[in-house]
Amino acid sequence: MSRTFRIGVQIAAADPFWVQVREAVYQAAQQPEVDFFPLDVIDPYALSADEHLGFVEELLAQEIDALISLDLPESLAQRALHLGIPVINLVESDLRHPLFVSPYGLYDIAREISLFLAQKLAGRGRLLVVGGLMFHRGEDGRSRLSGVADALRSYPALAWRHLPSLWTYESAAEQIRQTAWPDGEHFDALFGFSDSLALGGRDAGRALGLLDERALVAGINGDPLALAAILEGSMTATVQTSPTDIGRQAVDLACRAARKQPLPPHFSYKPLFVTAENVGEVAVQKLAAIARLPSLLIGDSRRQAQARLAQLETGLKINQQVGAQLDRQRLLREIANLIRVSYGYDVVQAFLWDEATRILTRPEADGASRQQRIPLDDAGLLAEALSRSQAVFIPDTHHSHRFSVDPAWPETRSRVIVPIRLGDETLGLLDLHSRVPRQHARQDLIGLQSLADQLGIALRNAELYHAAVAARADAEKADQIKTRLLANVSHELRTPLNVVLGYASAALATPNPYQAELPAALRRDLQQIFNSGEHLLRLINDLLDLSRAEINALDLFPELIEPRRFLEEAFHSLADSLPAKREVAWRLELPERLPAIQADPVRLRQILLNLLSNAYKFTASGEIVLGAEAAPPHLHIWVRDSGLGIPPALQEKIFEPFVTSQQDRRPDQGVGLGLTITRRLVLLHGGSLSVDSQPGRGSVFHVHLPLPGPGAPTPTPAEDARPALVVIGADDPPPASIIEFGQRQGWAIRRLQPQADLAAALTALRPAALAWDLTGAGLEDWSLIQKIRAMPHLAQLPFILYDAGQPAALVPGLGLTDFLVKPFGQETLVDTLSAMRPATGPGQVLIVDDDPQTRDLYARLVAEALPGYALRVAEDGQAALDQLAQSTPALVILDLMMPGVDGFTVLEKLRTNPATRQVPVVVLSGRALSLDDVRRLDQMYVTFHSKGLLSEAETATALQQALAGVEALPQPTSLAVKQAIAYLQHNHRRAISRQELAAAVGVSKDYLSHIFKQELGLSPWEYLTRYRVQQAKTLLSGTPASVTAIALQVGFDDLSYFNRVFRKHAGCSPTTYRERAAQR
Repeated sequence: MSRTFRIGVQIAAADPFWVQVREAVYQAAQQPEVDFFPLDVIDPYALSADEHLGFVEELLAQEIDALISLDLPESLAQRALHLGIPVINLVESDLRHPLFVSPYGLYDIAREISLFLAQKLAGRGRLLVVGGLMFHRGEDGRSRLSGVADALRSYPALAWRHLPSLWTYESAAEQIRQTAWPDGEHFDALFGFSDSLALGGRDAGRALGLLDERALVAGINGDPLALAAILEGSMTATVQTSPTDIGRQAVDLACRAARKQPLPPHFSYKPLFVTAENVGEVAVQKLAAIARLPSLLIGDSRRQAQARLAQLETGLKINQQVGAQLDRQRLLREIANLIRVSYGYDVVQAFLWDEATRILTRPEADGASRQQRIPLDDAGLLAEALSRSQAVFIPDTHHSHRFSVDPAWPETRSRVIVPIRLGDETLGLLDLHSRVPRQHARQDLIGLQSLADQLGIALRNAELYHAAVAARADAEKADQIKTRLLANVSHELRTPLNVVLGYASAALATPNPYQAELPAALRRDLQQIFNSGEHLLRLINDLLDLSRAEINALDLFPELIEPRRFLEEAFHSLADSLPAKREVAWRLELPERLPAIQADPVRLRQILLNLLSNAYKFTASGEIVLGAEAAPPHLHIWVRDSGLGIPPALQEKIFEPFVTSQQDRRPDQGVGLGLTITRRLVLLHGGSLSVDSQPGRGSVFHVHLPLPGPGAPTPTPAEDARPALVVIGADDPPPASIIEFGQRQGWAIRRLQPQADLAAALTALRPAALAWDLTGAGLEDWSLIQKIRAMPHLAQLPFILYDAGQPAALVPGLGLTDFLVKPFGQETLVDTLSAMRPATGPGQVLIVDDDPQTRDLYARLVAEALPGYALRVAEDGQAALDQLAQSTPALVILDLMMPGVDGFTVLEKLRTNPATRQVPVVVLSGRALSLDDVRRLDQMYVTFHSKGLLSEAETATALQQALAGVEALPQPTSLAVKQAIAYLQHNHRRAISRQELAAAVGVSKDYLSHIFKQELGLSPWEYLTRYRVQQAKTLLSGTPASVTAIALQVGFDDLSYFNRVFRKHAGCSPTTYRERAAQR
């Protein structure tokens, strides 16, 4: 049985002639006894000395019997020849060796063409010769140039010039364009050392006027394009060197060498001179010779594409695993296993490198007791890969001339060690072992290195993630300690301080408890003690307020306030009590009348005093002005001073805790909490606080507070109305004891029927207290209580519950069940009344959405999450309004974008109807919110969720929380969350920082994260990521843009991260999602 010869082939070229030669070699090798082995080396001259050894080792590993190469460097050829590997070189060479064969004859061909052109020109004129002598390696046109020189020596009247060039059409054209030609330069003929050079030189020369249409043009190779040019008359001649013949001769010589038969030093071309006389016949022969070439090239391209696709799919699988794992040890183990399976290796190990200790550490396997630690001095080949910081590939350890066999791995035949890199830093190694010799295309090694570099990024991300988790845990622990500390020691701080203030105040009083006139110096000291104590008390209060605000426990008790009188009182209380500055004037800018507002008087006073005292601290001369004006839909209040001013870079930062506008803090400037708390208080009122300032020209702080809207009318009692005890109930008059109690207080007694128009009834009353008769109470009474709950000034009144049929437990003979003294919050009232509420069914849930599939989904979620609740659906806004006119639901699930009556209109109707004003509404919409949308959504108990961002379980949780109300934010705080949503939606295409988002909303970073998570169940960044993925889905299913372009368009600048995040939320890759969307 004859032996099969293994022939290595290294022919990587873009020139059409050499492409034909390569395919001719492959065709000639279609023999039973020949097995081809392609070598993936594009440019052997670019290989380093070490890579030379690797190339030769790969030949030995594959047991190559002979090598056909386009052109090998002499040093590399000598290595192969030294190991007994015959080399058939396809380019002329001066190397001589019994196992080395190269062609010859280009000298004669170039001489023949030169003589032809000289005779055509009658021995006169100018000739341009193009090609070669650019690299000074291999033959590189030297023999052809010698042929030209020798031929033209006999024609002294024929001047010629040689222009070096690379061996491509583009290079020849560029060389001609870049050369500085003398004015009027002209050539009568052009000779290109290949047909590509002749054609490139012809086109560029004609464009520059160096050649005209009559100029002779000749080349070498018999390229099809050259034959076509001769046929059309734009080229004169070429010498065909048959690529088919060259390929056949190379294969015959390789087989001869494999049989150990003697080799000739050269093989010759079979040149054919082609001109217009014989080009037709030659062209037909050429056409027949290359007829199968396109199909062969297409098949080869398809095989390469399939191999590349398989590599990309493997890389994608590994990248997905990289992104899904943040534990470094487990990440390395899982990636090692994936590479082992995907690349077909028997053993794959991963090591971490510690530069400080110079130790390689292999993560312990699952169930192993300890890690494997290898000092660098004992690492062997691993140390070599570390020192090089590049991949080491050993095709066959038994034939390696670079590395000895590793005694720890005697069965390993092929080995690849790839550094895990991050920039210039090496984080570890991947070590791959195979028990059989392996071939690796260069692209495979590049792919492995790319994968290892991606793994380096993942390792660093995992490291940073764990550091961030630890830092966050420490920060949360510190924050909890801070909050507990402030809560626990507040009483201990206040009690001794109050004692100090009390004694100091008493001593300063006239008369004082000591019945003695205190010396002036002592009085000054006592006054300093008192002032310092008050300063310390304000500091304690600020710290406590800040702590409450951070945990959303800073409550408001709003009342109807007449602003002008209130502003005047607050202004004079501070201006009249502070030490006078002779050059500072205090001034009010108030109109005669201002519209009433709903605000907490205590907190509004705190806002004003903080801003005024802040102005006082930084104003040495000029004026301090408190002003206000109606600017619907807000009341605009401002504090203006002519003080130091605030640099632009600090104008937003001063609202952060412990930041002041001055670098050199004076003792009277405080610690930087006042403005932080002031902005928080303004936000809780649904308003905003901003500053305009220029250094040296003073500052203006602007407060905008919302005016009461028509959706929440507040009845204004007549000025002469008598205070009244309002009794709620439909039965007989209240007991005499209740009447007697009211009369003792000087109150009128007014009964309010459940069906009464509350707003109209209260215009003639000034309620001082409320009483509810529990006897026979029904749902109609509860509806009236709900109306009262919507009116803050009523919700804070003393409230009396009584039962006329039973003796009172709290005050014998009076029938009082409870007596709540102002101030108490709305929740206190509601909790108390809810305990007394008559038993009734769970209620109804109304789903309003124009998409049938969405309605079905919500109906299923409601059935699972809220069992026992009746379900009603409305296909549009008008249908919803019709149903709301019939009954009041317990919860509304609302879409915004619907035909006809939209969701905003439904929401407005809900909130203007007293019966539905308190019904919680969960808005689920795909609409990107505008600022006007946010304003229209600014209603009590309205939560906004972007449609499609929550999972079914998260949606069910959101419905439960909305119905229970346990996590509901106050309306002003919820508004901040909606503003943050709108900002993220409109800026999702670019990078957004936490500070930027918090500044846009007007709260601190941590506070925003807290309230955002409380309202939506997601952090702002998780919401942003999901929103970006949702936008990517829309683009993938609706546009032909590439995945990379879409990733950048929706805000991801890292394609790998985008793929991982998309798969996490969509369950598939972006490409798969697009394919599935196209099938739907």
